[in-house]
Amino acid sequence: MEQRRISSGSVLDKLPPLSTKYPWFIAQNLKGKQVDDYIDHQIFYTIHSPQFHYRCQIPELLGRQIRACFHGWMILSNHPMWFLWNPLTSKLIHLPPLRNTPEDIYECCLSSPPDDPSSMFLLTTENRPTITFCRLDRKRNKLRWTEMSYAKQLRSITNEDEDGFLGNMTCCDGKVYALPSGLDTVIEVEIVVKEKEVVIRLRPFLELPCFSVTKFSFTKGSFDMIDFLKGSCRDLFFVSVVLEVDTCKILDVYLFKLDMTRKIWEEMEDLKEAVFFLHLAGDQPIYYSPEIATELGGYVHILDEMGKILYSYDVKNRTLSLSSTSSLLHSNDVSSWALLECRLKDDQADFKQEKKDKEEEMVVKVVAEDDDKLNSTLVKSHLFNIPFHMLGKIMEHSVSVEYMKFRATCKSCHLAAPPIQWSNKALLTRLKTYSLLSPWLMVLNIQRGTITFTDPMFGDKYYMRIPKELIGYSQIYCSKYGWLLMHKESVHMVFFNPFTSDIKELPRAQVLQSCCFSAPPTSPGCMVLGFTSRGQCHIHFVGQEAIWRSLGITIDIDQYSFPFPTLHGQDLYALCNEGGLDVFRRHGEVNYSWEHGIAKPPTSSCGSSTQYILAKCDKHLLLVIMGKFGESVEVFKFNDFGREWEKIDCLGKHTIYICDAACVCVESKTPQMENNVYFPRLHPDNGKIVFYSLETCRYHTSNDQNVEESLGDLFRTTQHWDPHSWIEPSWS
Repeated sequence: MEQRRISSGSVLDKLPPLSTKYPWFIAQNLKGKQVDDYIDHQIFYTIHSPQFHYRCQIPELLGRQIRACFHGWMILSNHPMWFLWNPLTSKLIHLPPLRNTPEDIYECCLSSPPDDPSSMFLLTTENRPTITFCRLDRKRNKLRWTEMSYAKQLRSITNEDEDGFLGNMTCCDGKVYALPSGLDTVIEVEIVVKEKEVVIRLRPFLELPCFSVTKFSFTKGSFDMIDFLKGSCRDLFFVSVVLEVDTCKILDVYLFKLDMTRKIWEEMEDLKEAVFFLHLAGDQPIYYSPEIATELGGYVHILDEMGKILYSYDVKNRTLSLSSTSSLLHSNDVSSWALLECRLKDDQADFKQEKKDKEEEMVVKVVAEDDDKLNSTLVKSHLFNIPFHMLGKIMEHSVSVEYMKFRATCKSCHLAAPPIQWSNKALLTRLKTYSLLSPWLMVLNIQRGTITFTDPMFGDKYYMRIPKELIGYSQIYCSKYGWLLMHKESVHMVFFNPFTSDIKELPRAQVLQSCCFSAPPTSPGCMVLGFTSRGQCHIHFVGQEAIWRSLGITIDIDQYSFPFPTLHGQDLYALCNEGGLDVFRRHGEVNYSWEHGIAKPPTSSCGSSTQYILAKCDKHLLLVIMGKFGESVEVFKFNDFGREWEKIDCLGKHTIYICDAACVCVESKTPQMENNVYFPRLHPDNGKIVFYSLETCRYHTSNDQNVEESLGDLFRTTQHWDPHSWIEPSWS
């Protein structure tokens, strides 16, 4: 079916002609004022093609909020009325008025399609431990509501004296499930329908999956998890979103599917053609669409609590992109959101034929762009025409990037280029003299066991295996001198050089929130400094005793945390919570004194939600301040004498590289990279690394020696969720 765009002045009174290629979202304006001669309207839109959007005034939806979707039916409400509407047949079922108070916020579930004699519509609320239900049997002369208490049953399951509550009701394979408050167990809501009565029993079904949250150690405060349970046909899913409490920043998403036969939760690494949509507002359900166009599937779309920002999480590639809902909808007047779950039959034949054509299409892959192809035996190249011993001779004259790219080309090349023996002094000398234009963006794909390196200027990529010794080390504290300081469970720490594969273990430490180190761990003067979440400072001398020493400085946890600690000379500089600058002055090997607030944060145009990043550039300290969504980037230099920050509009020949684990400032080796700030973000259209130009005050990407594309902020750009960092290649 050909997709048409309806102009903003056209208003439809029925379901618009939607293509099954896209996941379609519905935004409702239930509290709107007079706009374009209509008050109550709906907007059907897709984030993948924002130009296709439809303004509608569908009679069945006027004044009624979409509360959920089950079995192809939309659940609608307008206090005290509830309705069931089938968008494809336009059939509308009116339920009797529900005599409740407007303060009752309900979650709902439809156990089976309304034409099923045992179909039940159920409501729960956090205000009282009851289930309110309505039988939808068409043989009944009159529909009516019944309220039943489950308090006693749930207390017997939880072994708690206080009442708990059920939420996240969903249906799967003819059964209803829910999540109880304060208990990590799925509850089966067993419904026994007899001729004149209904019996509801609660049964413990299965414990929720266990997983370890690894990213919270870098947050300023505590973290929270919002759980969602979703059933679809015979599948049951569990989604958990990890949030930073103070900022509501999404730290991670965990997605599991239940193996019904073995009763085991399996973590999902790829959604394929399916998508999830969930709203972080407390009374909103989770939506699921099992099949759309292949290239558009695989996402968990998360709408923030205020309905302003849409986060799109790519499950397979573990990347996240942000979109502004106002730009997607071309409107700010939205009060409710939903995802269209019903299958659009009109377009199914075309979609299935297109999908079949793609599957039958023969594709010849020459260049391995993705790390999945590392194991592929299907990649063909003309290198097979070269004798094997000649391939080996070629590699004797290759170094660094070329060597690793060659190994990743195919199996023959992989065999012809054995792992580098770093004890080979001649080879090491050749590697040290190899010149690189910039640091690389390195991403650790823990699930696939690979490391990806990307050249920010040319976009070239190459891959290597994660050493088995690093299994479990899922976070990066700091990146410097070509080495990574990594940890697992916050207490086990190692140095890792991905270019030489060297690994140096550190003694067990306290749970550290942030760290930095003074020199390569191969240097006799290398020391590691770190802060705990309680504000204590610890130090370890790598080449000396296998212990950590406390500096005897304790900072109030409620006031201070120190991201991006930076060694400058003999002293350690760090930013406190509000962007003020503190310094820890060294007076001997382990004697430090703490000076708080030696400089206040400078006045910035970035607004209230700002990010502060500290960096060292030659003999100067730099402070980068940027808006929450990259709408503004400013750079300041610290004046040691006046103890104040001075704004600078030009970095000269230097370039800054920013990520969570590093802020690197180096002298550029090519004019095209000068006076730029690089971010670990990918452009939404060309997939290249994005940088901010202090000259143009906009975001761009590089195409070889040319600058292209232009963005005003970081919306729609993609960020990595796997551990990543900028790293300067080092072979020592």
